[in-house]
Amino acid sequence: MTDPSIEWEIVSATINENTGMIVDEIYRHRPDILAATTWLFNHEQLMHVASRVKALLPEACLVLGGPEFLGDNEEFLRKNPFVDCVFRGEGEEVFPQWLTCWNHPEQWHTVPGLCYLTPNKEYKDNGIARVLNFAGLVPPEQSRFFNWSKPFVQLETTRGCFNTCAFCVSGGEKPVRTLSIESIRERLQLIHAHGIKNVRVLDRTFNYNPRRAKELLRLFLEFHPDIRFHLEIHPALLSEELKEELSLLPKGLLHLEAGIQSLREPVLEKSRRMGKLSDALDGLRFLCALPNMETHADLIAGLPLYHLHEIFEDVRTCRICCGRNPTGVTQAASRNRNAPEGGRVRNQIFPSAAIRSATNPRDQCQ
Repeated sequence: MTDPSIEWEIVSATINENTGMIVDEIYRHRPDILAATTWLFNHEQLMHVASRVKALLPEACLVLGGPEFLGDNEEFLRKNPFVDCVFRGEGEEVFPQWLTCWNHPEQWHTVPGLCYLTPNKEYKDNGIARVLNFAGLVPPEQSRFFNWSKPFVQLETTRGCFNTCAFCVSGGEKPVRTLSIESIRERLQLIHAHGIKNVRVLDRTFNYNPRRAKELLRLFLEFHPDIRFHLEIHPALLSEELKEELSLLPKGLLHLEAGIQSLREPVLEKSRRMGKLSDALDGLRFLCALPNMETHADLIAGLPLYHLHEIFEDVRTCRICCGRNPTGVTQAASRNRNAPEGGRVRNQIFPSAAIRSATNPRDQCQ
């Protein structure tokens, strides 16, 4: 993205801001290309903004990307003809390639991951784009577009996931690609130099490889007490060695999000999630008992076979087991169009809980 012939402008807004004001700001720049990332939480607002900008600037090329476009995009493009094309998959390597021919649609068939309609309204899908050299990507913190004004930074040390969960967009990302410990250290040093106090590690399953998890924990210790790390961990995969490592960490270094997802075996089986529920509950009990860190259990409402009354029972179980009411329910959302029965999910995160059994929710806190 260092081509001197391209001028960049960033228009940043939240979903709560006035649509007209956002459109006005974009229109002032008169862009030739309008590019945006689409998530479930901003999809509706973004489409309002994009359609109005396109009406004002019909010659501008509108390109979208993000997890909303991992599946078949034909219906979306036909319903939203003001969108010129969308990227399916990982865009770091292919978006610069598209920039070399953005105004020559007859060449778009050469760009991996691009989906679009031809002038004859024929749908073209160039497959899913995958970054082949993950370790070779320029770190986001070195980009002139990086936003240092937020109170936290997101850090991706791996991409992909060993698991096969149908509800997650990462379930099909194989193999897992990693960064070296030294390159992560260099990025954390830059993050630390900017005074950032919180780092959210985006690895889908932090402890998928216990040895690497231990190496990362020891790296994080180098930045204690200045930085706190938020991790997503699979409680069913806690080795005894990793348990010991976690128990010895200083207080305040970690905040853990433990992926339980459901207390129902049929739901987990239908969702193709690896790991025994009994092992996950044992791991969760261990994590919640640790006095040196905070652990939240993660349940997903909307999974196939997961009925509403069961979700409420599981929520009550978490509340009873942790001995207090949730101090706040955080909602995150994503959609995998290849997930069974629609695949639209919401994550609800609850305070730490000690859950004893997965058989009968009413008996789990005895």
